[in-house]
Amino acid sequence: MTVGDSVVGGVAVCGLQRSAAHRITCAVVTAEIRRLRDGDLSRLPAVDWSEDMQIGDDGLGLDSIEQLGALGALAETLGLDDDRLGAESPGRVGAWIDWIMADRETADRRITVTTSGSTGTPRACSHALADLLDEAAYLGTRFADRRRIVAMVPAHHLYGMVWTALLPDALGIPVVVRTIGATLDLTPGDMVVAVPEQWLALSRIVKHFPNDVVGISSAGVLDDRVATSVLAAGLASLVDVYGASETSAIAIREVPASTYDLLPRWRLAPHDDGDWDLIDRGGARVELPDRIDRTGDRTLRPIGRRDGAVQVGGHNVWPDRVARILRDTDGVADVAVRLHANGRLKAFIVTGDGQDTADLSAALDRVVADRLTAPERPRSFSYGSSLPRGEMGKLADWV
Repeated sequence: MTVGDSVVGGVAVCGLQRSAAHRITCAVVTAEIRRLRDGDLSRLPAVDWSEDMQIGDDGLGLDSIEQLGALGALAETLGLDDDRLGAESPGRVGAWIDWIMADRETADRRITVTTSGSTGTPRACSHALADLLDEAAYLGTRFADRRRIVAMVPAHHLYGMVWTALLPDALGIPVVVRTIGATLDLTPGDMVVAVPEQWLALSRIVKHFPNDVVGISSAGVLDDRVATSVLAAGLASLVDVYGASETSAIAIREVPASTYDLLPRWRLAPHDDGDWDLIDRGGARVELPDRIDRTGDRTLRPIGRRDGAVQVGGHNVWPDRVARILRDTDGVADVAVRLHANGRLKAFIVTGDGQDTADLSAALDRVVADRLTAPERPRSFSYGSSLPRGEMGKLADWV
């Protein structure tokens, strides 16, 4: 075995494999081209691209600036250096992968992903590749009976990278990409890797799952009603993964359990504010993204973000920030914003004296379009003379 190989419970992960590097490459470059083209991927061939696919005009159609952007994104994500490049710039997808694999035995290689924050510049989060390989190897022991990974998430975010690139190699099984809206073509032994919003859509579209199909959910809070629905439709089991870009997976639960079991890499330790932190194998302390209820030595229940964020479509969103922006609108006296049961934000607007609701609604529409990102935009607005409050004066929910 080479440097950086892992063995966990009999499942071996021999460094970063070419198939994983291929899937990560396609996802990273797609994300970079989406950024450079302001979200327009209409001229980019659908992934996964073959290794023989040309990068320039006769293939992906990337111009010289986009090719430089792709190289930079791959270097930042996979810890690459130009001294491993050839005499000429990569001309096909396989050359990108050759660059990644040139130093595959480097024991200290790090993987860098960015947070999904909807405000400001996303924050870079760096992880030792060895830790991610160990995580994939452990998950391989939990799901050793799976025959195929059905990926509904890309592999440039940490969740997709571990579950749809590293884990398939740990198990020695293929990956297929599926999109909701086209036939899923699921078969017994499949593991479907998706986010909560996709599970919500599947709960409404799929009337019956084939036997022995397992679901995985992460990158947001999984609604128990959605979980109940897909299990009632024949999904064999649904596993909810608690984690973050800063930590990767922290703990997992199998629905309908309400508590999460820590992965072997972690243990809990008291935090200064009376809450809890994570301690890794090396003794490093890592702050949990949420306040938690510690239910046992190695079990927990998240009870709310420490920073007040919620997740919408896999993106971190801060309702307080959204409320501040809406509150600046002329005619708005006060605002409350919170997460709706449908997974999007909702807003309660207190109108100023004599303010026409129709005019205010039009003004808010302009503010939402101009100043908020898509995940931040409330999808429902309620209006009243005061914020809804309970008997103790605390802000209450509204329909």
